[in-house]
Amino acid sequence: MKEKITEIWNNTELDNEAKLTALLDETKNFVPKARVDEYAKRVTNLENEKEQLSNEFEDFKKTKMTDDEKRVAELNKIEADKKANAITKSELAVKGLFLDNGIKITDEDVEIKETLQNIVSEDYDKSIKLANNFISLLNKTKENAEKETITNLLNDTPKPVGGTQATPNIDRIAELKSQLDEAVKKNDTIAQVQITNAIFEEQKKKKN
Repeated sequence: MKEKITEIWNNTELDNEAKLTALLDETKNFVPKARVDEYAKRVTNLENEKEQLSNEFEDFKKTKMTDDEKRVAELNKIEADKKANAITKSELAVKGLFLDNGIKITDEDVEIKETLQNIVSEDYDKSIKLANNFISLLNKTKENAEKETITNLLNDTPKPVGGTQATPNIDRIAELKSQLDEAVKKNDTIAQVQITNAIFEEQKKKKN
């Protein structure tokens, strides 16, 4: 800021009025550090006051509760904390399994995040079982995709008879195979499963 102001003031191409206008324009959005610190302190104080008021309100509610209501409220809190801790335990375990098997979880990969949410629950054993089933399905899909090649698919296709072209199914499989290769490169596991299933369906149509 200091350098910019000096540059404007020393600009001989500007008259005094132009310099003043330029200086005002340059500094109109400038907020001194002391003012920023003051605002930050105010925000912190407000957050502390909000938390204090919230705690005081909870304490006030407790004074108006009967003993039975207090016991119910305490039991509800214990159950809520227990459920939250169980879900966190399951989520950490499932994420660990995903990472161990090369499945990355990012904010951009919405499908994987949704899959994770569907798998994770407060039931630890069920969460682990669902995660292992999902991983097994992905591994099986990848294995099948690696074994299947366009050449093998074409070799299974009956040759044209009497000049009839039997290419639409071949073209569709080749297209799906290309899409599968792209999904593998992008590590898009959900797409890999969907595309592989589509390839298998096309194979069934071809054999029928």
